Amino acid sequence: MADGDCFNIGMILTCTTCRGQKINGEVVAFDYDARLLILKSPSSSGKPSLNDIQLVNLKCVTDITEDKKAPEKEIPPLSNLNLNKLTTRLRQATDDKLRQVNYKGIGVTPQAQKLFLVITKTINEVKWDGQDIVILDTVTIKPPYEVGNCSGKEGDNTLTHVRKIVDKFYRDQESRESPASTSSTNSSS
Repeated sequence: MADGDCFNIGMILTCTTCRGQKINGEVVAFDYDARLLILKSPSSSGKPSLNDIQLVNLKCVTDITEDKKAPEKEIPPLSNLNLNKLTTRLRQATDDKLRQVNYKGIGVTPQAQKLFLVITKTINEVKWDGQDIVILDTVTIKPPYEVGNCSGKEGDNTLTHVRKIVDKFYRDQESRESPASTSSTNSSS
């Protein structure tokens, strides 16, 4: 094997190792610097939907024969990247991650943390201010985080909506904690 050998994807090769083992298959990948060849062959299990993949260290190969050339494939041109769209998506993803980092309350109860996460499912602008939950900078929920602890401008739709979320959160918590209600009928007559 010459030092300048390159292998095209799709070539069918048979490699003979320094131990005399023959490995054949279709070239899937080739790393020139690592002298590593990846071959795909039909599955040894006999299942037609599977393939065997073998990594061949070319430093341990004494002979390579080309059984079939790679088919000529026309490579389609790459489409242009919309950098504005990518930049916007990156900024949104970064903002979301930063917001999620701030989702963890410090010194709050697990139930308060759960309530906070429930609110974030419907409202994006939620943050901790110490132990207070602040929603859209207009509504605050103070410990112990019940409906009566929600404050903001009365009559405001956000305050009304947050109170409904908090109320539903506690009703759901109660229904999960209460034992399954089964109809208990007294069989004595």
